[in-house]
Amino acid sequence: MAPKEQNPFSKFRMASDSLANVETEKLITHVPVGKPNKQKFVRVHPDQAFWFECAILKLEDEQRPFLVTPEIAGLIVQDIKLVVLRLTIDRQGNLSLWPIPPVPEEGEENTWNHSQRLAASLAEQTWIRLTSNRATGSYEPLKAKGEIPEPVWPDKTLEEILEIGFGDAHIIEERNHPALQRLWGLE
Repeated sequence: MAPKEQNPFSKFRMASDSLANVETEKLITHVPVGKPNKQKFVRVHPDQAFWFECAILKLEDEQRPFLVTPEIAGLIVQDIKLVVLRLTIDRQGNLSLWPIPPVPEEGEENTWNHSQRLAASLAEQTWIRLTSNRATGSYEPLKAKGEIPEPVWPDKTLEEILEIGFGDAHIIEERNHPALQRLWGLE
């Protein structure tokens, strides 16, 4: 009598705890630049070392804005926006850069911009969602009702985060950048 053939699937058998000691580290490969999603709770990094005053250019057909040097910003003043990029993190540990308009040096304060700065300040200490209220012409922060653990900020510098957020293609340092060529109707 021939020996009974072993179960061909036995080579796939694995104990349920066999991967319990596998360690992983989340690699940050994408950092969006924009206001927080209205349905996500976020925190803002409280350290001013993670604030970045700059000018950005948002083209209608581009999802990500462009970071521009002061020299380039001077050439396209009507198209840029001066902002303070603030590092945020959501409950899942995803980072983003929130472009918040700075306090105006002169003229009237815009209630939308003022309310964004207030919300970002609150988000340094508590988890918030950012919603818009057209009736009051402002953003309203909604505080989380539950107890959400404190965020775990990644061990990255602001420069590393900016590099991931903008990459080479979304930094404008020269007049011949393709984004400027499109903006000026040269392409």
